[in-house]
Amino acid sequence: MAEYLFGLVVALALRRERRLRDRLDLLALSDTDLLDNYRFPRHDLIELIQELEPALGRRTRRANAIPTQTQVLVALRFFASGSFQNIVGDIGGPSQAAVSRIIRDVTNALSNKAVEEIRMPSTAQDLSVSAQTFRRMRNFPRVIGALDCTHFAIKGPSVDENIYVNRKRYHSMNVQVVCDAAKLIISFCARFPGSTHDSFIWNNCALRQRFDRGDFGNYLLLGDTGYALESFLMTPVTHPTTVPEERYNRGHCRTRVTVEQTFGILKSRFRCLHKSGGALQYTPLKCCKIIASCLLLHNRCVRRRIPEPQQLEDDDQPKRGPCAWTC
Repeated sequence: MAEYLFGLVVALALRRERRLRDRLDLLALSDTDLLDNYRFPRHDLIELIQELEPALGRRTRRANAIPTQTQVLVALRFFASGSFQNIVGDIGGPSQAAVSRIIRDVTNALSNKAVEEIRMPSTAQDLSVSAQTFRRMRNFPRVIGALDCTHFAIKGPSVDENIYVNRKRYHSMNVQVVCDAAKLIISFCARFPGSTHDSFIWNNCALRQRFDRGDFGNYLLLGDTGYALESFLMTPVTHPTTVPEERYNRGHCRTRVTVEQTFGILKSRFRCLHKSGGALQYTPLKCCKIIASCLLLHNRCVRRRIPEPQQLEDDDQPKRGPCAWTC
């Protein structure tokens, strides 16, 4: 009897950690289902899970630790749909409280990677390649990026609620993005409320300071009429009166439209950012991290040539100035 009790005590002391059984098997889903629900094919999902394992792996003796695979798929399902209910229904495991914690943890990991990985071209070779790619579009020389801002709807915060109301009278974050000719995002600034004007964000961002210091030589960005003309920021001629000015405006608009197309693809692929998915129901800081995470994931899709999703209409990008008639 004593030996039995001793063995029982030892077994309890050395019991293995119970883990939440992962109810979603990647191998059981078709590539079409994976792209529709998670925006990545199987091999890219596996690669992303492996990359995030150090940040998301649960090193705990508590029961029901959620596997990294489940955490990544839950977060991707939210980014793709914007709906908690869809996530809980698809995964069939974590509670809504656990889903909220998962989205927090995965968002933190991805947003940290976004700050590190989303970079402007810096070497002479990278700058030259970027400029040549833009020039092949509409023969516009020395351009390395297209600049614009877009709004992402959020729930009105309890503090300073009024400054988040944008020109269309809904609460948002106004995010500045620079993309290259391949629609790859190479710079972003996601810290200003919706009432902030695009030009104010540009004048107070680190990227403008770098251009002002001459970090990019004689290379240029393209912006719309919401920005002031600068030696490194080319904008359309407001009232063209000559044939060369009209030709300049056409080339400018047809080159800069790349950034507007990027916004359309981004919001269609990650519908938590699109108004059709409702507003992000988080604090402004967490909303910014979700946006940065989606920017990083967008770049992964571009680099891996993942097919673009069906486009949703984006009513946040009105035509302004000469581009309304030159495109």
